[in-house]
Amino acid sequence: MQDILHNKKTWGNWLLVIFLVTIIWLFGIKTPAYSVVVDGKQEFVVENKEEISTALNQIHDEGYGNRVALKLTFVNRAQLVAHENIAAELQLAFEPKVAAAAIVVNGNPVAYLPDRTVAEALLNQWQETNAPLTPGEKLISVGFEEQVEVTECEAPAAKVLAWNDAWNVINLGTEAPQIYNVQPGDSLWTIARANDMYVSDITQTNNLQEDAILDLGQQIILNKPQPVITVIAQVEGTENVPIPYQTNTTNDNSITGIKVKTEGQNGEKYVAYTATKRNGNLESKAVSEEKVLKAAVDRVVVKGSKATYQVASRGGTSSGRLDWPVYGSISQSYSGRHSGIDIAGSTGSAIGAAAGGTVTFAGWQGGYGNFVIINHGNGLVTRYAHLSKIYVGSGDWVNQGQSIGTRGSTGRSTGPHLHFEVLQNGSFRNPINYLN
Repeated sequence: MQDILHNKKTWGNWLLVIFLVTIIWLFGIKTPAYSVVVDGKQEFVVENKEEISTALNQIHDEGYGNRVALKLTFVNRAQLVAHENIAAELQLAFEPKVAAAAIVVNGNPVAYLPDRTVAEALLNQWQETNAPLTPGEKLISVGFEEQVEVTECEAPAAKVLAWNDAWNVINLGTEAPQIYNVQPGDSLWTIARANDMYVSDITQTNNLQEDAILDLGQQIILNKPQPVITVIAQVEGTENVPIPYQTNTTNDNSITGIKVKTEGQNGEKYVAYTATKRNGNLESKAVSEEKVLKAAVDRVVVKGSKATYQVASRGGTSSGRLDWPVYGSISQSYSGRHSGIDIAGSTGSAIGAAAGGTVTFAGWQGGYGNFVIINHGNGLVTRYAHLSKIYVGSGDWVNQGQSIGTRGSTGRSTGPHLHFEVLQNGSFRNPINYLN
């Protein structure tokens, strides 16, 4: 083995080194390494010679050493086999080979399949899955960002993968993903939170919808997508896009609260565009034509004096205004189909009680997620939904402005916000009319 690992330095070797150093200088590849050649075929790459000596000693077969040669090379560090995996890789390289087809990405084999037909079918399916079209779109071109090819070869039988395992390698970077079995009370949100993931990571990996109902024992892959092949698609499309109406506000102190004089109506426009998608996600979009189909109608609001209210306090009752429970932009206003206002902002922002009162509910409530209800007395109730954390319990007395939890995105929510509701005598009211 010493003869193998310490080849004589010849002028040919020096010329090879000079050539490789030139390549490094040109292309920025700076990691020296050794290609491991078994029976004349390059198998994998290690960082130093001693790792192969150690691996051969672990295998305990002196005859294997005569089948191994090392060649100096320079590679990206990502191509190096981890120290703890070298013995296993070497053992695989010594096993008898079977006919296979390798999916090669930028010159590196990433997965072996039984034959070319299966490998090409998998690549076609990967391309089709990652180049989805929305209604009104047509595909102009599609291809891989990387240099991808299928080469027929021989490989150890243990390295030849089934379709699903090869798909996981391309999609997740591993053939053995982490699996979680759904337990009672689980939701996509609780699973994502427990595993430091986003719900979108789980839905993308497992091909689920965000409102999917999970079955007990259902297997969920917890690995985040890390595709080794990128699909780039060019599309053309058309769509009808809403033109949001504007809200104009006037003042009239002869009325109380806010009155809507004219309801707003969105307009509509026709848009033609070209777009680039990367693994199904929109990367860029260029509008080539726009045409207004229907003009928007402005919403006209008349603002009067603000109403006060009577609420319970530890000393009896008091009157005043509700405090804003948290600050941020109003991402959705109160309407006949939306029972409160959504105040968008960062996850973890402190939420304060809008007024003093008694907590009548604090816990999980379906689509509301983490939910708090406060009764302020005299028929006035405020409700707080989608909290990331709850700091109070049912029966607690809270003062105005006291922190009751933090803003989040629990339950049926598309992003971090507080859904804030006001009820007067059991009926929903527009919170804007009650807030300072």
